[in-house]
Amino acid sequence: MIMSESNPLRILVATMGGQSQVVTLALDWLLAQGEEIAQVIVVHVAPQAPRTHKALEQLASEFPRDHYAFANRAIRLRVLSVRDANAPLQDIRTEADAEATWQFMYRLLAELKQQGHALDLVVAGGRRMMGLMAQSAALLLFGHRDRVRRI
Repeated sequence: MIMSESNPLRILVATMGGQSQVVTLALDWLLAQGEEIAQVIVVHVAPQAPRTHKALEQLASEFPRDHYAFANRAIRLRVLSVRDANAPLQDIRTEADAEATWQFMYRLLAELKQQGHALDLVVAGGRRMMGLMAQSAALLLFGHRDRVRRI
């Protein structure tokens, strides 16, 4: 698929904690609205936490070989753990953790915008602070084709 300003790839960026259904519910809703989602990017903290690990496994099973089984369509799944300078964040407890989260979200969204993508940011899952940092970064970067959603 060729991407242009008039036909950008639409990407769903979703924050997630221990419940994978937040991501699939948002995706299903967007698809039902007629959105052509090409990729889902799931952002999380605490990659070693049992609930997060289980949620990530559930998501992976929904997207075998970059194919969203429920909707029977090709949609790429990317999973990203929020990182500070050294390692994945286990939680957002300190001011430094919050700053690392903001920097991570800003860099991710800026990179996607620089590539010309249209974005749907869903902040319904995961730590509230992660959602707030993602929304803050989106305020600085998003244009008329992009949306922040709480589903």
